Formats: sequence, C-alpha cells, structure tokens
Amino acid sequence: MSANMGTNLGRAADATPNLDLSQEIARVVRDSVAEELRERMREQRRPARLYAGAGAAGLYGGAALVSGVVLALGLVVPMWASALIVAAALLIAAVMLRQAARSRPGAGAADRSRQGAGVGAGAVDVAPGVEPGAVTSAVTSVPGAPPVPGKAPVVGRD
Repeated sequence: MSANMGTNLGRAADATPNLDLSQEIARVVRDSVAEELRERMREQRRPARLYAGAGAAGLYGGAALVSGVVLALGLVVPMWASALIVAAALLIAAVMLRQAARSRPGAGAADRSRQGAGVGAGAVDVAPGVEPGAVTSAVTSVPGAPPVPGKAPVVGRD
C-alpha cells in the first residue's frame, strides 16, 4: 500500500512542474506577442499622427475655401443667398457622391440585396440574356414572378 502511495505522490509531483511549465510557456508567448504589438504601435504612431494632421488641415482648408466662395458670391447676390446657394451645392455634391458610392459598377445580386434593392423593394431579377425592362410576357410584370423563357421547350420530338 505504501508503494502505491509513493507512485501517486510521484505523479502529483510530476504534474506540478508540467503545470508550471505550461503556465511559463503561456506567459512567455503572451509577453512576446505584447512586445511585438507595442513595437508595431511605436512604428505606426508617427504616420497616424501625420494622417490626422493632414485630415484636420484639409478640413480647415475646405472650410476656408467654402467661406471664400460664399464671400465671392456675396458680391453678386445678397450674402444670405450666397450662403444658401453654396450650402445647396454642397448638399447636392454629397448626395451625388453617396449615390456614386452605392451604385458601384459590377455590383452583384448580393450587394444589391444588402443595399435594400431586392425582396420587398420592388426590384425584379432578370434572367440571363434578357435585357432589364424587356417584357417577355405579362407574367414578368408581376413583382416577384420568375422570368419566363421566350420560347416554349419542345419535349419528346427529335
């Protein structure tokens, strides 16, 4: 019985160093990963600050340009009208840029469904080889109806 007890004690003693070794390896890996991340952050800190400065300078430059346009237009029309005209032009430009970003050339069906044009939005998918807007039968004008082939298939005739 004491021999059996001795082997159990030996196993417990062997398990503790393995546990310590695995904890030590985990700590070393964690420290090395943290040091690597710190080093990368140090390398990226200066460019990030420069990009932020460039963005702020661009924002202030754009504001100065807009105010200059408002003042120049104010020489021709009343100042309130020039501010309103420039604001309308900026809003129109923003809407046009948003539309250009939304309707990318080559956007697939998955992109259209993510943008809301798909199920329930009144959009109808067109069969390959059929031009969008072309009516091949009265059934295709029903939203959600599958496209109908132009010619009925012939079955059983050779």
